[in-house]
Amino acid sequence: MNNDENLELERLDPESEACFQALAARIAEELTARIAIGYDPTSPIGCEKLSGLIADAVLDMFVVRQRTVPRYRWTRTTL
Repeated sequence: MNNDENLELERLDPESEACFQALAARIAEELTARIAIGYDPTSPIGCEKLSGLIADAVLDMFVVRQRTVPRYRWTRTTL
């Protein structure tokens, strides 16, 4: 039996989890718009520009802070 079979993901920050879908949607929206007008995410310059625009879009919608504790951890489950 594999030891990984007894692992369960424990989410430690419900506030972050609650906004995950909205965050992912905002990033997808910005990516779609920028790629549609010709930004190239496969080039280093395009990737840098896209990263900055996405960060700006995220900061317009969310309060972001550097994490001081983990968002999740793996815990062993008992059988």
